[in-house]
Amino acid sequence: GQLVEAAADIRGGAVTPADVSRVTSTGMRHATGEGRTVLHALPVGYTLDGVKGIRDPRGMVAHQFGVDMNVVTCDATVARNLMLAVERCHINVEAMAASPYVAGLSVLTDDEADLGAAVVEMGAGTTTIAVYSGGRFVHAAGFAVGGQHITMDLARGLSATIADAERIKTLYGTVITGGSDSRELMSVPTAGDEQDLPQIVSRATIANIVKHRAEEIFEMVRDRLKDSPFASEPNGRVVLSGGAS
Repeated sequence: GQLVEAAADIRGGAVTPADVSRVTSTGMRHATGEGRTVLHALPVGYTLDGVKGIRDPRGMVAHQFGVDMNVVTCDATVARNLMLAVERCHINVEAMAASPYVAGLSVLTDDEADLGAAVVEMGAGTTTIAVYSGGRFVHAAGFAVGGQHITMDLARGLSATIADAERIKTLYGTVITGGSDSRELMSVPTAGDEQDLPQIVSRATIANIVKHRAEEIFEMVRDRLKDSPFASEPNGRVVLSGGAS
């Protein structure tokens, strides 16, 4: 996601929908680098003769009209390959949307979006972030670490199969340990030879493995929020969604 400002002179005196489309298109062209394609170009706010904070400028009179917008782009080749994978199942792709934006529309109330919130959508292979402020989608970011990495950590740490590690994560995965977790033991089949005896591990051991990766993920989330409008929201809410959350 990239915040872009674009402005133009108004020819007819009053702002028309055509003026809005023209200025938005100009901003999109400046924000789209080589090999990138635009998923969303969503207005954050409008400016009339230098006055910011205009929500709907249509019909208002001004000499100069500007728009601040959040332009979300992605790798064009990746987007095309995703579309091809779906189209080969004889299904037409109507449109593509960024998952953190859709997650925000799904889980945030209107008040949360107005007051400021960061939606952290935790998937299997990626964690993506959407920041809402003043009811607008103002920032998007992401990185390629998610729930599958926690599964692989458990598989390595417990010498278990990936299928068993996924099941253990789903049933017992937590980052908060209680007083009895170190005494609660479970049997984990060992990966490899079926004749190997299963190992006995505590729930605290499982929680410790999950916690290390979860801390890494949230440190990466925090780093990406530092340069976003969320950094200026002292009481901004963080909302978790997605399968890994």
